[in-house]
Amino acid sequence: MFSSLTCFFSVEGDNEFKTFVTRKLPPHRVKGLMDDLFKRKLLKLRQGTTPTSFADAVYGDLEFPIEPEVLKTPQQPQTFTEKEQILTSLEQFAQEKIRDTDGSLKFPGGEIALKAVPGWEDIQVPQSIHELKERITLDQPLAGLSFELKQTGQLKVLFVTESFRPWDQVSPELSEGFINEMLCAFPLKTAELFMRMLLAMKLTPPEVLLYPSEKDGESIAQEVMEVAAFFNPEVIVTLGAKATHRILKTNDRLSMVHGQFFQRQMGASRSVQVVPLFHPSIIENSPGMKKTAWVDMQKIMKHLKKL
Repeated sequence: MFSSLTCFFSVEGDNEFKTFVTRKLPPHRVKGLMDDLFKRKLLKLRQGTTPTSFADAVYGDLEFPIEPEVLKTPQQPQTFTEKEQILTSLEQFAQEKIRDTDGSLKFPGGEIALKAVPGWEDIQVPQSIHELKERITLDQPLAGLSFELKQTGQLKVLFVTESFRPWDQVSPELSEGFINEMLCAFPLKTAELFMRMLLAMKLTPPEVLLYPSEKDGESIAQEVMEVAAFFNPEVIVTLGAKATHRILKTNDRLSMVHGQFFQRQMGASRSVQVVPLFHPSIIENSPGMKKTAWVDMQKIMKHLKKL
Protein backbone atom coordinates (compact mmCIF):
# COMPACT_ATOMS: atom_id res chain seq x y z
CA MET A 1 0.00 0.00 0.00
CA PHE A 2 1.33 3.42 -0.92
CA SER A 3 0.48 6.92 0.26
CA SER A 4 0.70 10.20 -1.54
CA LEU A 5 2.87 12.49 0.57
CA THR A 6 3.44 16.19 0.40
CA CYS A 7 5.87 17.39 3.11
CA PHE A 8 5.73 20.98 4.31
CA PHE A 9 7.99 22.68 6.78
CA SER A 10 7.80 26.13 8.26
CA VAL A 11 9.97 28.12 10.65
CA GLU A 12 8.64 30.85 12.90
CA GLY A 13 9.03 34.13 11.04
CA ASP A 14 9.07 32.57 7.54
CA ASN A 15 6.69 34.16 5.05
CA GLU A 16 5.92 30.97 3.19
CA PHE A 17 6.02 27.21 3.47
CA LYS A 18 8.82 25.31 1.85
CA THR A 19 7.53 22.40 -0.23
CA PHE A 20 10.19 19.74 -0.22
CA VAL A 21 8.78 16.66 -1.92
CA THR A 22 5.70 15.09 -3.44
CA ARG A 23 6.13 11.36 -3.91
CA LYS A 24 4.38 8.01 -3.71
CA LEU A 25 5.86 6.25 -0.68
CA PRO A 26 4.96 3.28 1.55
CA PRO A 27 3.63 4.29 5.00
CA HIS A 28 6.83 3.30 6.80
CA ARG A 29 8.87 5.50 4.45
CA VAL A 30 6.46 8.40 5.07
CA LYS A 31 7.18 8.21 8.80
CA GLY A 32 10.92 7.84 8.19
CA LEU A 33 11.04 10.89 5.90
CA MET A 34 9.04 12.99 8.34
CA ASP A 35 11.40 12.01 11.17
CA ASP A 36 14.40 12.85 8.98
CA LEU A 37 13.00 16.28 8.08
CA PHE A 38 12.22 17.02 11.73
CA LYS A 39 15.75 16.09 12.81
CA ARG A 40 17.32 18.20 10.05
CA LYS A 41 15.26 21.26 10.94
CA LEU A 42 15.89 20.82 14.66
CA LEU A 43 19.66 20.60 14.08
CA LYS A 44 19.56 23.64 11.82
CA LEU A 45 17.79 25.67 14.50
CA ARG A 46 20.25 24.57 17.19
CA GLN A 47 23.47 25.00 15.24
CA GLY A 48 24.93 27.73 13.07
CA THR A 49 25.21 26.79 9.42
CA THR A 50 27.63 27.85 6.71
CA PRO A 51 26.09 30.62 4.54
CA THR A 52 24.88 29.40 1.17
CA SER A 53 24.82 32.72 -0.68
CA PHE A 54 26.57 36.06 -0.82
CA ALA A 55 23.61 37.83 0.79
CA ASP A 56 23.35 35.21 3.52
CA ALA A 57 27.05 35.59 4.30
CA VAL A 58 27.21 39.37 4.14
CA TYR A 59 23.77 40.35 5.39
CA GLY A 60 22.56 37.20 7.11
CA ASP A 61 18.97 37.64 5.98
CA LEU A 62 18.44 34.81 3.48
CA GLU A 63 17.77 31.14 4.09
CA PHE A 64 17.75 28.37 1.52
CA PRO A 65 15.87 25.09 2.13
CA ILE A 66 17.99 21.99 2.51
CA GLU A 67 16.50 19.24 0.37
CA PRO A 68 16.19 15.74 1.85
CA GLU A 69 18.82 13.33 0.71
CA VAL A 70 16.20 11.12 -1.00
CA LEU A 71 15.60 13.87 -3.56
CA LYS A 72 19.19 14.16 -4.78
CA THR A 73 19.50 13.27 -8.43
CA PRO A 74 22.22 10.68 -9.06
CA GLN A 75 25.09 12.19 -10.99
CA GLN A 76 25.45 10.83 -14.49
CA PRO A 77 28.88 9.46 -15.34
CA GLN A 78 30.87 11.99 -17.33
CA THR A 79 31.44 10.95 -20.90
CA PHE A 80 34.17 12.09 -23.23
CA THR A 81 34.20 12.19 -26.99
CA GLU A 82 36.96 10.43 -28.88
CA LYS A 83 38.44 13.83 -29.80
CA GLU A 84 38.57 14.91 -26.14
CA GLN A 85 40.23 11.64 -25.14
CA ILE A 86 42.89 12.04 -27.83
CA LEU A 87 43.63 15.64 -26.81
CA THR A 88 43.82 14.70 -23.11
CA SER A 89 46.20 11.83 -23.86
CA LEU A 90 48.35 14.11 -26.04
CA GLU A 91 48.54 16.71 -23.28
CA GLN A 92 49.59 14.12 -20.69
CA PHE A 93 52.19 12.68 -23.07
CA ALA A 94 53.62 16.14 -23.81
CA GLN A 95 53.82 17.07 -20.11
CA GLU A 96 55.65 13.85 -19.28
CA LYS A 97 58.14 14.33 -22.11
CA ILE A 98 58.74 18.01 -21.27
CA ARG A 99 59.51 17.13 -17.66
CA ASP A 100 62.20 14.76 -18.90
CA THR A 101 63.86 17.41 -21.10
CA ASP A 102 64.99 21.02 -20.77
CA GLY A 103 61.43 22.36 -20.85
CA SER A 104 60.65 21.83 -24.53
CA LEU A 105 59.64 18.98 -26.79
CA LYS A 106 60.66 19.10 -30.45
CA PHE A 107 59.08 17.01 -33.16
CA PRO A 108 59.02 17.12 -36.99
CA GLY A 109 57.21 20.31 -37.96
CA GLY A 110 56.95 21.92 -34.54
CA GLU A 111 57.88 22.31 -30.89
CA ILE A 112 56.01 22.29 -27.57
CA ALA A 113 57.43 24.27 -24.66
CA LEU A 114 56.34 25.19 -21.17
CA LYS A 115 55.03 28.72 -20.93
CA ALA A 116 57.25 30.80 -18.67
CA VAL A 117 55.38 31.93 -15.54
CA PRO A 118 56.20 35.56 -14.67
CA GLY A 119 57.26 36.01 -11.08
CA TRP A 120 58.86 38.42 -8.62
CA GLU A 121 62.21 36.74 -8.07
CA ASP A 122 64.09 40.07 -8.11
CA ILE A 123 62.47 41.68 -5.08
CA GLN A 124 64.48 42.35 -1.93
CA VAL A 125 62.81 41.09 1.25
CA PRO A 126 62.83 43.76 4.01
CA GLN A 127 64.42 42.54 7.22
CA SER A 128 62.36 44.70 9.60
CA ILE A 129 59.19 46.76 9.69
CA HIS A 130 61.37 49.86 9.98
CA GLU A 131 63.19 48.97 6.75
CA LEU A 132 59.87 48.25 5.05
CA LYS A 133 58.39 51.62 6.03
CA GLU A 134 61.49 53.38 4.71
CA ARG A 135 61.09 51.71 1.31
CA ILE A 136 57.40 52.24 0.68
CA THR A 137 56.04 55.30 -1.11
CA LEU A 138 52.63 55.22 0.55
CA ASP A 139 51.68 58.42 2.39
CA GLN A 140 52.50 58.01 6.07
CA PRO A 141 48.96 58.51 7.46
CA LEU A 142 47.62 55.86 5.07
CA ALA A 143 50.54 53.53 5.81
CA GLY A 144 49.84 53.94 9.52
CA LEU A 145 46.26 52.75 9.07
CA SER A 146 47.28 49.88 6.79
CA PHE A 147 50.02 48.47 9.02
CA GLU A 148 48.23 48.95 12.33
CA LEU A 149 48.23 45.72 14.39
CA LYS A 150 49.86 43.73 11.55
CA GLN A 151 52.56 41.21 12.42
CA THR A 152 54.53 38.65 10.47
CA GLY A 153 53.23 35.17 11.10
CA GLN A 154 49.66 36.35 11.69
CA LEU A 155 48.72 37.84 8.33
CA LYS A 156 46.58 35.49 6.22
CA VAL A 157 45.52 37.61 3.24
CA LEU A 158 47.04 40.60 1.45
CA PHE A 159 44.26 42.31 -0.50
CA VAL A 160 45.55 44.40 -3.40
CA THR A 161 43.27 47.07 -4.78
CA GLU A 162 43.80 49.56 -7.59
CA SER A 163 44.65 52.65 -5.55
CA PHE A 164 44.14 54.40 -2.22
CA ARG A 165 42.08 57.55 -1.79
CA PRO A 166 43.76 60.87 -0.93
CA TRP A 167 44.14 61.47 2.80
CA ASP A 168 41.93 64.57 2.68
CA GLN A 169 39.05 62.32 1.50
CA VAL A 170 39.76 59.58 4.02
CA SER A 171 40.31 61.59 7.21
CA PRO A 172 36.79 63.16 7.49
CA GLU A 173 35.18 59.69 7.32
CA LEU A 174 37.37 58.00 9.93
CA SER A 175 35.65 56.58 12.99
CA GLU A 176 36.91 53.62 15.03
CA GLY A 177 37.86 50.05 14.32
CA PHE A 178 38.35 47.87 11.27
CA ILE A 179 36.36 50.14 8.94
CA ASN A 180 39.17 52.73 8.96
CA GLU A 181 41.47 50.39 7.02
CA MET A 182 38.78 49.90 4.38
CA LEU A 183 38.23 53.65 4.03
CA CYS A 184 41.77 54.03 2.72
CA ALA A 185 40.70 52.27 -0.48
CA PHE A 186 36.93 52.68 -0.71
CA PRO A 187 34.23 55.29 -0.09
CA LEU A 188 32.13 54.61 2.99
CA LYS A 189 29.34 52.52 1.42
CA THR A 190 31.77 50.27 -0.48
CA ALA A 191 34.04 50.06 2.58
CA GLU A 192 31.12 48.81 4.68
CA LEU A 193 30.32 46.16 2.07
CA PHE A 194 33.94 45.02 1.85
CA MET A 195 34.21 44.80 5.64
CA ARG A 196 31.11 42.58 5.73
CA MET A 197 32.71 40.42 3.03
CA LEU A 198 35.80 39.97 5.22
CA LEU A 199 33.69 39.09 8.25
CA ALA A 200 31.75 36.59 6.14
CA MET A 201 35.11 35.01 5.23
CA LYS A 202 35.84 34.74 8.98
CA LEU A 203 38.87 37.02 8.68
CA THR A 204 39.95 39.16 11.63
CA PRO A 205 41.77 42.54 11.44
CA PRO A 206 45.24 41.09 12.27
CA GLU A 207 44.80 38.57 9.42
CA VAL A 208 44.10 41.17 6.73
CA LEU A 209 46.21 43.84 5.05
CA LEU A 210 44.94 46.12 2.28
CA TYR A 211 47.42 47.75 -0.10
CA PRO A 212 47.20 49.68 -3.41
CA SER A 213 48.81 48.61 -6.68
CA GLU A 214 49.38 52.18 -7.89
CA LYS A 215 50.18 55.64 -6.53
CA ASP A 216 49.57 58.82 -8.50
CA GLY A 217 48.72 56.72 -11.54
CA GLU A 218 52.02 54.79 -11.50
CA SER A 219 52.35 51.10 -10.70
CA ILE A 220 53.87 50.20 -7.33
CA ALA A 221 53.45 46.44 -7.83
CA GLN A 222 57.10 45.86 -6.89
CA GLU A 223 56.41 47.60 -3.58
CA VAL A 224 53.31 45.45 -3.05
CA MET A 225 55.36 42.29 -3.44
CA GLU A 226 58.01 43.55 -1.01
CA VAL A 227 55.22 44.10 1.53
CA ALA A 228 54.00 40.57 0.78
CA ALA A 229 57.49 39.13 1.12
CA PHE A 230 57.88 40.75 4.54
CA PHE A 231 54.50 39.68 5.99
CA ASN A 232 54.43 36.37 4.09
CA PRO A 233 50.62 35.97 3.74
CA GLU A 234 49.06 32.65 2.78
CA VAL A 235 47.37 34.23 -0.22
CA ILE A 236 47.30 37.50 -2.17
CA VAL A 237 43.83 38.52 -3.36
CA THR A 238 43.75 41.07 -6.18
CA LEU A 239 40.62 43.21 -6.39
CA GLY A 240 39.71 44.19 -9.94
CA ALA A 241 41.35 43.88 -13.34
CA LYS A 242 44.11 46.48 -12.97
CA ALA A 243 45.47 45.07 -9.69
CA THR A 244 45.24 41.55 -11.12
CA HIS A 245 47.20 42.44 -14.26
CA ARG A 246 49.95 44.14 -12.25
CA ILE A 247 50.47 41.38 -9.70
CA LEU A 248 50.12 38.43 -12.08
CA LYS A 249 52.02 40.23 -14.86
CA THR A 250 49.44 39.13 -17.42
CA ASN A 251 46.68 40.73 -19.47
CA ASP A 252 44.12 37.95 -19.06
CA ARG A 253 40.53 39.08 -18.76
CA LEU A 254 39.34 39.08 -15.16
CA SER A 255 36.19 37.21 -16.22
CA MET A 256 38.43 34.32 -17.28
CA VAL A 257 40.70 34.12 -14.20
CA HIS A 258 38.62 35.21 -11.20
CA GLY A 259 38.50 32.69 -8.37
CA GLN A 260 41.50 30.75 -9.70
CA PHE A 261 44.77 30.19 -7.83
CA PHE A 262 48.04 31.22 -9.48
CA GLN A 263 51.41 30.53 -7.91
CA ARG A 264 53.95 33.32 -8.16
CA GLN A 265 57.57 33.39 -7.04
CA MET A 266 58.24 35.95 -4.32
CA GLY A 267 61.93 36.57 -3.90
CA ALA A 268 64.59 33.90 -4.30
CA SER A 269 63.11 31.24 -2.02
CA ARG A 270 59.40 31.92 -1.49
CA SER A 271 56.21 31.61 -3.47
CA VAL A 272 52.64 32.73 -2.88
CA GLN A 273 49.19 31.95 -4.23
CA VAL A 274 47.41 34.81 -6.00
CA VAL A 275 43.62 34.80 -6.41
CA PRO A 276 41.82 37.47 -8.47
CA LEU A 277 38.39 38.72 -7.34
CA PHE A 278 36.01 41.26 -8.77
CA HIS A 279 36.31 44.71 -7.24
CA PRO A 280 33.82 45.38 -4.41
CA SER A 281 32.37 48.35 -6.32
CA ILE A 282 31.42 45.97 -9.17
CA ILE A 283 29.78 43.61 -6.70
CA GLU A 284 27.98 46.53 -5.06
CA ASN A 285 26.55 47.88 -8.32
CA SER A 286 25.83 44.57 -10.07
CA PRO A 287 23.55 42.29 -8.02
CA GLY A 288 24.11 39.47 -10.51
CA MET A 289 27.79 39.32 -9.50
CA LYS A 290 27.10 38.53 -5.85
CA LYS A 291 26.68 34.78 -6.34
CA THR A 292 29.92 34.62 -8.32
CA ALA A 293 31.71 36.63 -5.64
CA TRP A 294 30.51 34.34 -2.86
CA VAL A 295 31.67 31.24 -4.74
CA ASP A 296 35.14 32.82 -5.16
CA MET A 297 35.22 33.88 -1.52
CA GLN A 298 34.44 30.33 -0.40
CA LYS A 299 37.38 29.00 -2.43
CA ILE A 300 39.70 31.30 -0.49
CA MET A 301 38.07 30.29 2.80
CA LYS A 302 38.69 26.61 2.01
CA HIS A 303 42.33 27.39 1.16
CA LEU A 304 42.68 29.11 4.54
CA LYS A 305 40.84 26.24 6.28
CA LYS A 306 38.07 28.59 7.40
CA LEU A 307 35.34 26.57 5.73
